[in-house]
Amino acid sequence: MSSGADEHDVNFASPEELREVIFAQRRELDSLRRETDHATLLLDALGSLLDADDDPFHKVFTILRPVFGFSQASVLAETDGPGSPLGCVASDPGGVANRSWPPSRALDKALAGTVVATLASTADAEPALYLPLGFRDRRGLMILKRPVSSEGFDRRDIALARKFSLLASHAFATRAARRSELERQRLHVVAEELKAAQTALRHRADHDALTGLPNRAVLEDAIAGRLRGAGGNHTLALAFIDLDGFKQVNDLYGHGVGDGLLVAMARRIRARIRDSDVLARISGDEFVLLVDPVPDRHALDELVTRILAALKKPFVIDGVSLRASGSIGVAVYPEHGADPAELRRNADQAMYRAKSTARGTAVYFDAEIGREASRRRDFEQELRRTVDTGRFVGVLQPEVDLLTMQVTGFEILARRVDDGGVLRAPAEFIELAAHLGLLDSITDLVMDSVVEALPRLDAAFGAETTLSLNISPTQATTPAFMRALLARVASLSLAHRFVLEVTEDAFLNAEGFQRDIAPLILELGVRVSIDDFGTGYASLSTLLDVHAHELKIDRSFVCGIHAHPRAQVLVESLAAASRKLGVQVVAEGIETEDELDFCVRRAGIERGQGYLFARPLPIDELIDGQGELVARLESLGARSGQAACGLEPQATILGR
Repeated sequence: MSSGADEHDVNFASPEELREVIFAQRRELDSLRRETDHATLLLDALGSLLDADDDPFHKVFTILRPVFGFSQASVLAETDGPGSPLGCVASDPGGVANRSWPPSRALDKALAGTVVATLASTADAEPALYLPLGFRDRRGLMILKRPVSSEGFDRRDIALARKFSLLASHAFATRAARRSELERQRLHVVAEELKAAQTALRHRADHDALTGLPNRAVLEDAIAGRLRGAGGNHTLALAFIDLDGFKQVNDLYGHGVGDGLLVAMARRIRARIRDSDVLARISGDEFVLLVDPVPDRHALDELVTRILAALKKPFVIDGVSLRASGSIGVAVYPEHGADPAELRRNADQAMYRAKSTARGTAVYFDAEIGREASRRRDFEQELRRTVDTGRFVGVLQPEVDLLTMQVTGFEILARRVDDGGVLRAPAEFIELAAHLGLLDSITDLVMDSVVEALPRLDAAFGAETTLSLNISPTQATTPAFMRALLARVASLSLAHRFVLEVTEDAFLNAEGFQRDIAPLILELGVRVSIDDFGTGYASLSTLLDVHAHELKIDRSFVCGIHAHPRAQVLVESLAAASRKLGVQVVAEGIETEDELDFCVRRAGIERGQGYLFARPLPIDELIDGQGELVARLESLGARSGQAACGLEPQATILGR
């Protein structure tokens, strides 16, 4: 074993030398720790470049500040490929982003890939460190600056900058590649979403949004295509299906229940047809079924019968039990039409016949239906011409005080003047006029004729008689029409005499009437009469829900009432209830003295109208016959204490 000193032993000449060695090792250790901390921060900064989505530099600047001790930082990049001007990508603080960057050797060297630094500051220059950065297909750099007169960047800073510059460029390349992959994935997702949206849009364009059935356009294409491919012996059929009473369902229960009924109806029909058949919804409550092929008439009859039976079964929609039915019109190719338009027209006409004769049935098109439809089209044109030429007038039927036998007012009824000057009753035109949207114009013309004759009418019967005008449920619930009508009544100073007669169907949505219409009427002082009570879809609750001044009992209850005990009970009860509610009762359709006697003595009804007193008359004829009317009423009053025993009205102009 050697007696010499161990090779690892160190001999120090003095304590001071030992102290210097310790200090040197401590400085080296501190430097290593600082470099380690800086390396950690650099790695954090690189991680931020990789992780950040939109603006990676804000966090990078924060991390690098303690490493390089800068006061300003900017990131520049070529704006449009190599050699293009530099633009500021990011800066801290933000105000330096707008400063200009003139060409310089330092910028050029940094763009070429060299880290450039100002090693020491001068009195008027900021120490700067230029770090090259690669932005995928563009060159760039980061400029770090310290305040004027501060210590410049040293070799240690340059070494760290080189490491960061190299790794940052790789980070940007990785980030770009990852973003490209993410973009590719995102574009794939977007493409799939667009494809799904296009599919949904095509479906929406081709299908009814409520029921999911094909729409009119798809149906027409299907009909045209099937007819083009039809051979000489091929038979197909079109069935127009219309839901009966659908408007009343909407009015009574709301559109939500109505929509549910349409969906359920579509589902039932679809469950009874073949894959080769096409069911489409073409409007509100109208469906069209293309039946193709049709083996024979018997098979078609069976299909139609199954559909009718299915629609008559009860529906339960949102807890509401409904009984509905459908009317069906059928046209068969080639017997009833050789092209799509003719088939559609004839099936529609057959459906119209079914609805107008016996709802809930099916009708096949035939020649008579075609002739009837032709007459209907001609009448449509005639009706429009009648409106355009102003050939609608009002006739008046007196309303009588049954106790005094005095005329208290007149009901205004519309009449169409045909080409021969004959007055035509509403039964001939009112339904078609409503369908064609002509009722408002007809109402205006009728009002014109009455207003023109009003001075002469008042001279004959007095200026306190009431004027009752019939309006349709649609008119009564249309604010624009009602405002215009009431404004006209107000301008004529007729509000205190005017009575609006509306059938009870207008009050199915009593809340809407009370909210939108009643305030207009009450503000003006016009009275409201519920016409034809007992024949519509409303109930006694209408008297509670609607502020009505008058109730007219329909003639179907009054006719022959002295011989119908059940009708007597209903009328007596209704009259008593109305009196307690302060509602005036008018009996319509009084035609015999027996009916008059019951209304007065048994039911206590004080107002009435009917052929017993006078039929509806043209205004001039009514005025000219004023004396005869008064005499007739006086005669009835004189006999009011005696039973008429079926006495027929006198055969005068005021009778039948």
